[in-house]
Amino acid sequence: MVEWKIDWITLTVRDWNSCEAMMPALLGELIAGQANQGKHPGGARGWYGRSCFIGTWDNGMLMYQASGSWAHAIARKLDRLLPVEGRSVARIDVQATLAVHDADAIIRTTVPNRRYKSTLVQTLYGSGATLYVGAPSSDARLRLYNKSAESGEYPSDGGEWLRTELQLRNRYADRMYAAYLGGAVGGTAMEFVRRMGDNNLYRLLRDNTSDAADAPYWDEDSDLDWVGRRIHWLIHCVVPALRKLVLHDENTRREVGIALARIMDYNQDDSRISD
Repeated sequence: MVEWKIDWITLTVRDWNSCEAMMPALLGELIAGQANQGKHPGGARGWYGRSCFIGTWDNGMLMYQASGSWAHAIARKLDRLLPVEGRSVARIDVQATLAVHDADAIIRTTVPNRRYKSTLVQTLYGSGATLYVGAPSSDARLRLYNKSAESGEYPSDGGEWLRTELQLRNRYADRMYAAYLGGAVGGTAMEFVRRMGDNNLYRLLRDNTSDAADAPYWDEDSDLDWVGRRIHWLIHCVVPALRKLVLHDENTRREVGIALARIMDYNQDDSRISD
């Protein structure tokens, strides 16, 4: 089983001038390796570490950026160290990497939602296909690619690594970060996969992702129907997870039955009270 991990995060804080005294402590906590002064391509001036940057623009806004394993390692500490007031996540990428028999075959046969601009890039006479769902300028973009062809690394048991990445910006990035902090990154990521990919990709990831049954996190201004979204999550994530549990052993089957009975009894008690 695999899990969804943060692979990139860009976070900003407005009006950082009032918090400037915190910078030395942040350098010690948020910079991986040695801190070296430098200028970010976006114009901010500050310090680079291994796979990360922290600095400020002339308008007094702070930016922190991290990628790869360091982004996942530092994501929760950012919430603890940086003020909530004026904080925003400009971009966040999350990824799940799954061992499959033939990554290119899955990529080439995935049929994306027609609402999104999609591009398939494939290598002739070799391996290494990549599918992009969503335009480069979109706030939500799905990328599916053959990680083994890119890195030269393969699962120890054979096959290839298939990587699914979500690149989210602005409001989607803020939602995903809130989902991560709330322990719902898997369920939220799967909602994007369901909307942007096809059923085969969705089921493949759902059945092999450890946190796919997490309740998805959305703000009230989401364009998706709240009840319909959770019914879909119940049917396609929670029920398959419960099915696996009840097949494990008799004791687990009994515990699941007790839990479901308590839920139904609770609902009946509520109905009697309301009457």
